[in-house]
Amino acid sequence: MQHNTHLRKRNKVVLSIITANILLYAILSAISFFDSIYTFPYIPLLLCIVTIFLYRSHVNEKLVCALLIITINLTLIHMITSSMNIYFAIFLIFGMFVISIYQSAYLNTIVMIVFGAEILGFFYLWYPELLEAMGKTNLALLIIILSFLCAISLIQGFYFSASYRHIETKSDEVEMAFLSREGYLKLFFENAKDSIAVFDLSNRVIAVNPAFEKLYGWKIEECYGKKIPLVPPEHFEKSTDRIKRMLEGESFDLLETTDMKKDGTTFEAEVTLSPLFNAHGEIIATSVITRDISYRKEAEQLLLQSEKLNLAGEIAAGVAHEIRNPLTVISGFTQMMKQDKDSPYAYYYQLIDDEIERINLIISEFLVLSKPHTKETQAFDLHHVLEQIILLFTPQLKNNLISHKKTLHAHAINVDGDENQIKQVFINILKNSIEAIGSKGTLEIATKNVNSHIIVTFTDSGIGMSQSVIDHIFVPFYTTKEQGTGLGMMISQKIIQEHNGDIKITSEPNIGTTVSIKLPIASDTPKNPFEL
Repeated sequence: MQHNTHLRKRNKVVLSIITANILLYAILSAISFFDSIYTFPYIPLLLCIVTIFLYRSHVNEKLVCALLIITINLTLIHMITSSMNIYFAIFLIFGMFVISIYQSAYLNTIVMIVFGAEILGFFYLWYPELLEAMGKTNLALLIIILSFLCAISLIQGFYFSASYRHIETKSDEVEMAFLSREGYLKLFFENAKDSIAVFDLSNRVIAVNPAFEKLYGWKIEECYGKKIPLVPPEHFEKSTDRIKRMLEGESFDLLETTDMKKDGTTFEAEVTLSPLFNAHGEIIATSVITRDISYRKEAEQLLLQSEKLNLAGEIAAGVAHEIRNPLTVISGFTQMMKQDKDSPYAYYYQLIDDEIERINLIISEFLVLSKPHTKETQAFDLHHVLEQIILLFTPQLKNNLISHKKTLHAHAINVDGDENQIKQVFINILKNSIEAIGSKGTLEIATKNVNSHIIVTFTDSGIGMSQSVIDHIFVPFYTTKEQGTGLGMMISQKIIQEHNGDIKITSEPNIGTTVSIKLPIASDTPKNPFEL
């Protein structure tokens, strides 16, 4: 394959030389520029046209080479025979120089033998006339000159053949190295797991890899040559500033930011921004390598939350006992003092007793965080628990003019765990919903079966929460209530996680809140006879 490529390149050079010379020869003969040349070269011109056609048709390059040599030979013989001038035989020597472009010593030898035989033939035919016109001395000198030129042509063919092969070998090695490097870079670009995009100086897309299309949702045909939004509007100014600094030569490595997909959703990203320089050190483009770190950020948040829970548990285990001991003493004396109904401080004793009960409630919630935490697990009907909780809160819902609706799965759903703890979670969520609604609102409780899990949703039409509140709602002691402890939702999350479940909250201010609890269904749950 490589040999054919080199041969085609040489054929192109030789064909260009022959075509130019035949056209010049044809023009000069047509206008009778030389009196000695009066025959138009029809056959050489026709051969040249055929050879050009075959070359452009990509036929066998060896056939093209043979036709080129034949065309050279016929053209030169035509010049000699049409002019009847033996001095034109020197052009056969020049033809040998042209054929040496093929860098083949064997081809040069064959051509020299053929062309030399033709020159000797012309001398043999025209010897009497040459001898009479030139004399023996000049004739011998002409033969010596032609022989010398033939020898030079042969030596040149052998010498330059080796030199050209060495040069071509080096050139092939450089070309192969370049193609290999380019191929590896292309493979890296196409198969990189990180998103890679290249932009011009106007921030228009030049190239993107498949990982970019998968991450951002933009197809190459959609964004090529266009400016596309890759950052949310609130980060646009920062992004513009980074691009400006990049065009000044600055790079950004592993920068954590927020990017935006084609559908408008955002994700946590780690980006590397770099300017691309040409050989003169000028910036010609910019590159952006992006990695989605949403899962890593989520894992970091979970780890941080776990560390907070562990810390709170250690504090609870160490402090709860020390607090309850003096509380027991205080409570005992308060009960004694309350027995004196005529005391002017009876009202204050009741307040003290109420606050002691409140402290006990906080400690009880706080102790849930302590480890090790023992619990009795057994299968229980989740719907039965929900029915009990709804019945418990029905009077309060009516008093607050809150209409409630329950949409439960048609069949019983069993869950493995501690029934009392799950009740505590549901009570906590319902209390929060009622407080958020205040009065005259709606509350919907629903369950659905999804992939061996039961999802319980509590949707209220309360005041809702901002995203910043949702982000901190499971943080210990964080509360927006005046009388809140800031432990309820954190404890609820811990209970659900211990039951191998998950709790999520979505909310919008002045619209409402939805709390979704996902729990695995117990293996002994009765199967629906209508399900396959």
